Amino acid sequence: MLLVGVSTFFVSCEKDNITNSYFDENTDRMDKVAQEARRVLASSEKGWVMMAKTGLGADVYTPIVLRFDTAANRVYVKTIYGVTADTESYFNTTKGTGAPQLIFSTGSIMSTLYRVGVQASDITDHMYNIIGVSADTVSIQCYRSGKVYDKEGGVIYKMFKRPDSWTWADDPIVFDWTSTQFTQNVNSVVGEMKLENLKTNTSETVQWRFWSWADPTVYRIRDPFSIGYNIGTGGFKPSNYFIVTGGVTNNVNTTVTMGHNTISMFPIPYNTGTNQAVIALGQRIKTHYLILKNQTRTGNNVKMEFEAYDKNGKVIVKAFYNNLL
Repeated sequence: MLLVGVSTFFVSCEKDNITNSYFDENTDRMDKVAQEARRVLASSEKGWVMMAKTGLGADVYTPIVLRFDTAANRVYVKTIYGVTADTESYFNTTKGTGAPQLIFSTGSIMSTLYRVGVQASDITDHMYNIIGVSADTVSIQCYRSGKVYDKEGGVIYKMFKRPDSWTWADDPIVFDWTSTQFTQNVNSVVGEMKLENLKTNTSETVQWRFWSWADPTVYRIRDPFSIGYNIGTGGFKPSNYFIVTGGVTNNVNTTVTMGHNTISMFPIPYNTGTNQAVIALGQRIKTHYLILKNQTRTGNNVKMEFEAYDKNGKVIVKAFYNNLL
């Protein structure tokens, strides 16, 4: 394993490549790297971004935004699968046994993602080896590659600073399906969604109808992100669900989840039909989520712009909703 470009502490080393044997001979260096990692993690006021690959598609990646409070060892996580709970989540940086490590507390969103599995992300641990630190990037690698007895060394994530334009990751929940103010002129209205795929340079406009469930909590009993169904998870508030239907789903009522300012199309193991419908919608529009970028309301007219990202955090799918056909 190589530790590449790990801060100014190592500028004297050839090509800034540090091997584990170097750490074995210079154990104090791991402490210094861990300290430098803390300093860099704290330097981004808006946080850092991990882009995780999922089992739901090849091109669209899941954004995970992490803001670090190094004074209190708190980490604040926002992502697309749900709304972050008010419970406290923690992290620490240590020198580890073979490399400096970044460790997240159990019961947090970061530990939940690896417990949910490959459909949600390719995260395979809540412990990461720190393999590179610079002013603008922090590279980390999952300590384990899978289950407890699998080999060490999982996916490498090159975290980058959260873009200023990602206001969806801020605390206010704008896309709030629990709010009657938000759902006004949206719920049960037959509108349209224009979908643009920047990779294939294609677009289409489809009929799109949002619709509230009479009980938006009914699917919680099979929520893979809930400790009530999946032991060891945590970090999210209890989920709320709503329906997408209309021409885009061939008029099949498809249950989706309210993420953090997001339409989350994650399969819910409530029954076979629910699972298949959600997967079909994601395949139809070539993304498993749509993040709200902005909305405008003029009288009864509601327009919303959504986006999804590739592995580098660049927009790959755009969507434009209009409630008035």
